[in-house]
Amino acid sequence: MEDTTCESVIREKHTDVPGAVTIRINRPEVKNALAPETLLQLNKHLFDCHHDPEVKVVFLTGTGDAFCAGADLKQLNSRSQQDRARGGEAATELMTRIVTMPKIVIAAVNGAAAGLGNHIAICSDLCIAQANANFHFTGATKGIPSMQMGALVLPMAIGIKRAKALLLQGGRVSARRAEELGFCNAVIEPDVWFEEIRKLATEFSGRDVGTLAQNKYLMNQLVYQQIGALKLSSLAGARHLADSGQVITGRLPDEVLR
Repeated sequence: MEDTTCESVIREKHTDVPGAVTIRINRPEVKNALAPETLLQLNKHLFDCHHDPEVKVVFLTGTGDAFCAGADLKQLNSRSQQDRARGGEAATELMTRIVTMPKIVIAAVNGAAAGLGNHIAICSDLCIAQANANFHFTGATKGIPSMQMGALVLPMAIGIKRAKALLLQGGRVSARRAEELGFCNAVIEPDVWFEEIRKLATEFSGRDVGTLAQNKYLMNQLVYQQIGALKLSSLAGARHLADSGQVITGRLPDEVLR
């Protein structure tokens, strides 16, 4: 692969599979938690992929043994109200871009996911997960509302009662259970992980980009119909948390994010 490194995010072109790109969150020391700058970099890389005519499929993944631990709450807690609000806006932009960009976005969940990490996985067009991955739904137990688009997409994927159980009660969902529920498409053993990613990359690189974009657009119509209201709600919620100081210091301990 060829890579373009931009601080905490790495973009890699699959040199053996033209049209495929991997965007990797590169903060393994904090389980790939998303600082405001990381969100901006992710948005920039997705924007570039959106407008690159050679790109057909984008894989989102993390460095090390975690996919994404969500927002970097320690970072947010140390920032000004304005910076915290901007972080919320960048997160909303990220989810919107994943859903609306004409290229196929695949969440390659290589380890633990929580918070915004879950939203990335849920909002992506496909989600594949290593067999040892877990999805942690902890917002309700920590007093953090689900303001992002995953809260809208999840009930469409698994049904409203199941979605409410996850978002209101919380808990840890294994990759196998996520596949059973319907928000994960496939569970892959670690020893064939990269081989399966290459197969998916090859599959989509051989497809007509216009057909992929049109099919994605048609299947996302329910989301598009509500995206304006959701963006307003997300932005208002982010600003409320920033103004009220309702940002919790810390993140889930490493021993939990496994």
